[in-house]
Amino acid sequence: MNHIHFVIKKRGILLVYLWSACLFFLLSNSSLANTEQIILSAEEKSFISQHPTIVLGTDKSWEPYVIVTPDGGTSGYDAEILSRINQLTGANFTLSAGKWSEMQLKVKAHEIDGLSTGTAAAERASYLNFSTPYLTLQKSVFVSTGNPLAIKTPEDLQNKTLVIQKGNLSDIKLAEQYKNTHILYVDTVEELFSAISTGAADATFGNGATLYLANKLGMPYLNVAFHLPQQLDLVFGVRKDWPAAISILNKALATLSPHEKVRIQTTWFSAQSLSQIKSKKNGLTLTSYEKNLVDKAPHIHMCVGPNWLPFTSINTDQTYEGVTADFMAIISERLSTNFTLVPTSQWSESITLMKEKSCDIITAITPTQARTKFLNFTQPVLTSPIVLATRQDQFFITDLNSITDKPIAIIKNSAAASLVKQYYPQLNIVDVASIKEGLMNLSEEKVFAYIDSLEVIAHNVSKEHYVNIKISSTLPIEFDLAIGVRKDWPEWVPILNKAIQSISEEDKRKIQNHWIGIKYEKGFDYSLIWGTLVVISVLIFLVIYRYRVIAGYNTKLEELNQKLAKQAMTDQLTQLPNRYLLDQEIQRVIASSKRYQEPFSMVLFDLDYFKDINDKYGHQVGDEVLMHVSSEMGRATRDADLLGRWGGEEFLLVCPKTSLSGALKLANKIRVHLAQQRFLTGKKITLSAGVAEFGKDENYQSMLKRLDDSLYIAKQSGRNTVRYSETSNENER
Repeated sequence: MNHIHFVIKKRGILLVYLWSACLFFLLSNSSLANTEQIILSAEEKSFISQHPTIVLGTDKSWEPYVIVTPDGGTSGYDAEILSRINQLTGANFTLSAGKWSEMQLKVKAHEIDGLSTGTAAAERASYLNFSTPYLTLQKSVFVSTGNPLAIKTPEDLQNKTLVIQKGNLSDIKLAEQYKNTHILYVDTVEELFSAISTGAADATFGNGATLYLANKLGMPYLNVAFHLPQQLDLVFGVRKDWPAAISILNKALATLSPHEKVRIQTTWFSAQSLSQIKSKKNGLTLTSYEKNLVDKAPHIHMCVGPNWLPFTSINTDQTYEGVTADFMAIISERLSTNFTLVPTSQWSESITLMKEKSCDIITAITPTQARTKFLNFTQPVLTSPIVLATRQDQFFITDLNSITDKPIAIIKNSAAASLVKQYYPQLNIVDVASIKEGLMNLSEEKVFAYIDSLEVIAHNVSKEHYVNIKISSTLPIEFDLAIGVRKDWPEWVPILNKAIQSISEEDKRKIQNHWIGIKYEKGFDYSLIWGTLVVISVLIFLVIYRYRVIAGYNTKLEELNQKLAKQAMTDQLTQLPNRYLLDQEIQRVIASSKRYQEPFSMVLFDLDYFKDINDKYGHQVGDEVLMHVSSEMGRATRDADLLGRWGGEEFLLVCPKTSLSGALKLANKIRVHLAQQRFLTGKKITLSAGVAEFGKDENYQSMLKRLDDSLYIAKQSGRNTVRYSETSNENER
């Protein structure tokens, strides 16, 4: 009897062993084999057979989510995600691109089957079911280049105009949160960018695709003003009576690994994809609408400043010359249009003609609030500092408030007059008609000082040989010299902006150097010698001033570049290295490992049941947990290792000069350390991990695949555990 019991016991142990081995084999192969097999229900299979094509509508202008190809097909992020879903399920989800507002009407009428590139808005819930998010992007506030209104916080949006595309419910809801703003609705993305460029609107909302699309359309006039806490969760929506379609989509989206989702996102939203946008001749790309406008206006009447060299002047032959004249010649050539000069004798006369619409554009003009009543403005063509000139016998002036009792000459109706009156309303301003009159009055002691552009004063002091004039102060304001466009021609602003953008920095330098380096005939009289000395003094001041300005700009630029570099390589939430930096570091460590024959391992961590935390406590609490978890994981790592956020709730640990056994010990150390911590008022959070050592003949992608596979096994084995993968794909606890 005992013998029989012993045999039964042995057979039981053997059966348990065989069962465990089979289970282990199945688990291993469920990860290491093809993970792309999705089990569809009978209802889902029937649905696919009954609906061979499911059409989802989207907006044709929303690149890179969807890109309409020349043959009428579609590509882009959404198209690639749907292509993978079709491969996984055998379904045929396709895109139909048109106007977004029309697509919403079509899906209501069942002319199409659903929507792509949309949000799960409550207004659409009556006729659509929604999938889980297939893409999440952070929302940001965008303004025109240079952020002229200094919009840096939500409070700065008060009393501003926000431009929103019609039908964009997520942006409309977001805009409604800012009570003291005005909303301008437009039909297309091109109109949205134009509204920002022309000043018809002050700001708009966007995300990671916004700058891509602006550059793609040849309208690179946007800057990020600040980031918003809101995220854009894009979902697929399918008609309400087709619930099987949503379950098919959700199963496929759940099957796609985070690595593949990141790969697809990087393909369509990365800086590299932006750099691949092809520009046309001379870097200028016009839409068909803009080309039509240019073709219909072969001659454009142009007013200029008649006496403001080196920037702008009309010479005795009634020819336009100066820095901006050379710029306009390039713009004229690239737009294939002619700018016809309307001669004037004074700047105020040019302003009057613009108000009367006798001129269509005016060059070298600084945008001011008063001028916005009759002009729209392009982006600045160039910038010049504003300075105060006095006679040689005066001291340098550090505070303009100390000379409020002195008469100071400024050209009438000039930007300098407007800006100085705004910043220094207490000054005693004397209007003059031109730079010539202003400097003559200064030289003859009819006024105490004259205010204008540094380059303009230096040029004219040199030309007229004023030996008794010097620069005594620099003002904390500058001229932004742009092109002014008549108010009823707003569509010309983005066209001119594109032409300005197409002028290279090298061409700009050549033009400025040509006019700053003007030569004059030499004489032998002492007045010319003194004049030369004055010119040298002015130029020395100019050089010193420029050096200080450039040095200041370089410092700011260096700080900005350092900040941008950190942002580009740092995860904003956890402050850990992001995937971009991890990729670079892994490539470097792989190269070192191969060269010096040193071991190298990696650990891929994933928080257990993190979705439950987000669902129960909300995403804000989930973010706090991620921050605390990353901090605790960092405490348990070694100085030589690099811990970064791989995506979502996944973290990657790069372990140079570390074998598989060492990485396993480290992974378990971090796992145990985290399990001992408490979050969310006492809740324990655990993680699972996959470990792999770099193989001799392996590449980066195959190692990531083994890491992903071993993590999958850890998840399937009950979580809160570590699994590893050898090059032979064997796994153990």
